[in-house]
Amino acid sequence: MKSFALLSISFSLLALPMASGFVNTNLLTPSISRADALFEQRPDFEFSFEIPKKGIADIGTAEVKLPPVLENSELVVVRYDLPFGLSAEPDSTMGQIVVTKDGKPDGEKVGDILRQTTYWRGKNPGLFDVSKNADNFDLVVQALVTNDLSIADEIVLVFERPL
Repeated sequence: MKSFALLSISFSLLALPMASGFVNTNLLTPSISRADALFEQRPDFEFSFEIPKKGIADIGTAEVKLPPVLENSELVVVRYDLPFGLSAEPDSTMGQIVVTKDGKPDGEKVGDILRQTTYWRGKNPGLFDVSKNADNFDLVVQALVTNDLSIADEIVLVFERPL
């Protein structure tokens, strides 16, 4: 199992593979299927956040609708100044990327599931669906490292926290 401790993001990838996990912030269709009928009764999470600025230019607001992967949970949206630290790794029993070390006090906690992250494709921001691509940890890391100081000052991470 690969372990992931991202201590500093200060570089960008020259070639980022295009994958279905990279989504336009205007596309709000659920990206993962619900395995159990129980989840059909649970409403999707709906939230918004300001996309990190590129230099001094405002990009706008991301409006997001995200189906839960846990029976009882809440979403936690965390902003970090770049560079930032994140300790998470694939959990084969859950099929998700799970936090292994607490972040900042109001941030991620051990056991949280990393659901989405902002990413940059050139000068264009988007959301990367981590849950949909949890089986390809290298692709998740590639999406995370596109959040580069040469492009933006912050990263936004979306976690699902079990209650």
